[in-house]
Formats: sequence, C-alpha cells, structure tokens
Amino acid sequence: MTIDGLPLHPLIVHATVVALPVLAVLSLAYLRPRWQGGLRWPLAAMGVVSAALMWLTSSSGDSLKHDRFDHISGILAQRIHHHEDLAGKLGVATYVLAAVAVIMTVVRGRLPVPVLWLGSVLLVVGAVGVGVLVVLTGHAGAEAAWAQ
Repeated sequence: MTIDGLPLHPLIVHATVVALPVLAVLSLAYLRPRWQGGLRWPLAAMGVVSAALMWLTSSSGDSLKHDRFDHISGILAQRIHHHEDLAGKLGVATYVLAAVAVIMTVVRGRLPVPVLWLGSVLLVVGAVGVGVLVVLTGHAGAEAAWAQ
C-alpha cells in the first residue's frame, strides 16, 4: 500500500497514534455520568474511526513488511517481529475497546445494570490497555525503523 510511491504505513500511523489515545481518554471520561450526554456520539464516532485506522495501519504494516522486509534476518527482523507482535495485541485491545464504546453509547439506556457495570469495567481496562500498548508498539516500531 503506497501513496505516490511512499509506503502508507509510516504516514497513516500518525493518525492512529493520535486517535487511539483520544479514544482511551473519551472512554474514561464517558464513565462520569454528567458527561455521558455530551460524549455519547463523539465516543461512538471515535470508536468507529479508531477501529478503521487500526485496521488500515495494520494492513499497511503487513504490506510494508511483505514489500520491503520479507527476506531480512538478524536484529532488524527481531525488531520488526516484536513491533508486529505488539501491534497484534494493540489491534485486539482497540477493537474490543471500540466495540464496547459503541455498544455502551448506542444502547446505553436499554442495558441492565450488571451489563453497564461490565461495560464500564471493560472501558477502563480497554482504555488503559490501549494507552499502554500504543506507546509500546510505537516505541518498538521506532526502534525497528531508527535504531542502529
């Protein structure tokens, strides 16, 4: 995947690195009952946008690896594999957080209390997981790209 000959992955990753922490912060802020009305649709929209960006970032990363790094070995291969492993975990965390965020916002008034509690716990765990994993994944990617 390229744009005008440039690999899409290092371009799109910047949007993802902004969107995912925003999703995490909105998810945590949404837990405050007074803010739920105002954050309902921004959180749902950010969930959809974040999931789409995560998919595009992951797909473009796979394409970049296949196009330019399929036949490498040594420390660079290890760094790319580490980045790829963390990105897979980040993808799962992002998709779960995005799904819970959308469900909690779209059907919020129709969920029984135990489901709301579970959703709230998942929002917290997902937000923390996404926040930590986006930093670790980005750091591993930067090491793969720039470390000597």
